[in-house]
Amino acid sequence: MKNIIHDGPAILPVAFLLLCHPAVAQNPTKPWSPAVTADGQPDLQGFWTAEVAGTYDLTDPRGGEIVVEEIAQASKGIVRKHNPSRIVDPPDGKIPYLPWAEAKHRDLAMHAENPTKPEHIDTQNRCLPDGPLRDLLHGAFRIVQAPGYVVFLGEENYGFRSVPLDSRPHLGKDIALWMGDPRGHWEGNTLVIDVTNLNGKPWLDMIGNFYGQSSHFLERLTPVGPDTFDYEVTVEDPSVYTRPWKLKARFKRAHPDGYEFLEDACHEGEQSADKMLLPADVANKPKN
Repeated sequence: MKNIIHDGPAILPVAFLLLCHPAVAQNPTKPWSPAVTADGQPDLQGFWTAEVAGTYDLTDPRGGEIVVEEIAQASKGIVRKHNPSRIVDPPDGKIPYLPWAEAKHRDLAMHAENPTKPEHIDTQNRCLPDGPLRDLLHGAFRIVQAPGYVVFLGEENYGFRSVPLDSRPHLGKDIALWMGDPRGHWEGNTLVIDVTNLNGKPWLDMIGNFYGQSSHFLERLTPVGPDTFDYEVTVEDPSVYTRPWKLKARFKRAHPDGYEFLEDACHEGEQSADKMLLPADVANKPKN
C-alpha cells in the first residue's frame, strides 16, 4: 500500500479502519424497510405528490400555473433556471422519438399556447383522463391497499386505477383504455406495475410529449423513507421511439391521513377548451 502523509510505515486511511472496526463490520447500514399491511404488503398507503409537481414539460418539470408566473417575470428581465429533466435515460434528458413522432411533438409544442386546430389542445384541458404516468406527476393522489390489490385514487382528471397483484393475464389486445391495464407484483419492497392496453390518447405533458397505443409501461415504486418513495418508469414502443426511455421522480407525503380530496368539477362534456381556437375578443364576447 502506498505510504500516506510521510515516508515511514504505511498509515491506513481512516475510512478503511472504520470499515474494519467490529461494530461497523457487524452492523452495516441497512436500507429503510417500511411497515407492512395486514396481508404482508409493504405499506405505501396515504396521500402523495411529486417533489416537483406539475406536467407542463417532462424535460423541465413544473406546473402550468408556474409558467404563467414565469412569463410575468420574464417581462421584468427575470429568467428562471431550468429544472433537471425527469428523463434519465437517454442521458440527454430527451424522449427518443422516431422522425415522424419528433415532427408531431414539435408541432404540438409550438402550438401549446396558441392552438390552431383541435389536436393542438391538451387532452387534460378537455378533462379527459391523464393516463397512468401523467396522473401521478400532475398533482396529489392517494394509495389504498387491500388484500391482493393496490389502488390509486387521483384528485383530478379521473385518476383512479386498481392494480391486481395476482397472476391473472392482461386483457385482450383489442381492448384499449385511457389508464391502461395494470398488473402488479412485489419485488422485495418495490411495487412493480406492468401496464399494457393503453389507448395512446393522453398527452404526457402540456407541450405535447406523447406515447402510442402500442406503448408499454413498466413502473417501479420503492419506499426510501417513512414519507418518501422513488418512482421509475420505463416506456417502450418501437412504433414511436427509437429505443426504450426511462423517467424518474421522487414523491413525498402530501396530506395527513384524515384529509379528504376536494371535488374535481371538471368533466368530459365541458366545452370551454374549444374557445382556445378563437381570437380572444371573440372567445370572451358574451352570448346574447
